[in-house]
Amino acid sequence: MENGGRVSVSQLKQNAGDVAQQVQDRMEEVRGYAEDAGEWIRAFARERPVAAIAIAAGVGFFIGRLLSRT
Repeated sequence: MENGGRVSVSQLKQNAGDVAQQVQDRMEEVRGYAEDAGEWIRAFARERPVAAIAIAAGVGFFIGRLLSRT
């Protein structure tokens, strides 16, 4: 490191900018996955509405049981 092991302010700003860009890139990837999952769920619900309702009720029941124990 330069300056006897010290990090300059400009280096810190550059590192922070790099980290912020990486976080933004990851968030865009997650958003893409969520949109794809949403489309799949909508298609499933259109093709099998009874199964979708049964799954939703089961998940709701399970979450309710988990939350009632706290």
